[in-house]
Amino acid sequence: MRIGSTEHYKHSWIADKLLPDFKIEDVWQLPVTLQKVHTLQQFHNAFASSSNSLETSGFTGMLFRFRLFVGRLFKWDNKLPQTALVPGSIRARYAQMEALKYDQLPDPGNGSFTPVYNLDQEFLAEIVNATVHAAIHLGLVPLDENTFTVQMTIYVKPKGTFGKGYMLLIKPFRWLIVYPTLMRIIRKKWKGYVISSK
Repeated sequence: MRIGSTEHYKHSWIADKLLPDFKIEDVWQLPVTLQKVHTLQQFHNAFASSSNSLETSGFTGMLFRFRLFVGRLFKWDNKLPQTALVPGSIRARYAQMEALKYDQLPDPGNGSFTPVYNLDQEFLAEIVNATVHAAIHLGLVPLDENTFTVQMTIYVKPKGTFGKGYMLLIKPFRWLIVYPTLMRIIRKKWKGYVISSK
């Protein structure tokens, strides 16, 4: 379910120190329960699979494919090669803050989002295109002494008037279509993971 940013700020996240100039766009409590034996890395693996499934999931998948087509058409999504720290990137900020070198950061991979860090309690990844510089944060949050859930926070920094207009345009689609579909997929993927790991 979507929750207020006050729930996010109840915890001391590295991401908030790293992104003071970014706005929190959305905070969601994901429909999952982790036991002490589970790690955020295990959940992230299931989450990544859920995100990939969005592109092939009914009407939501059609929206994603249309967005990718428009992005290619107008060259919104040209991703820079990640062979070094890119000036202005969140990865570069984090490396500077923690005095890390490029090869001490997570593998950038080939996806739309580039991982910034992957820690026991937090995961952060960024995306940069012609409309926005954004980041997705996953935080492990205790429910009680033995169980945890995961909060997902979206940080954004729109690029100019066009970026702000674009974010307003897609908001109804995100809230009414994309996120509800993602929540259903995440719930199913995590449940399947827990059952298969027993």
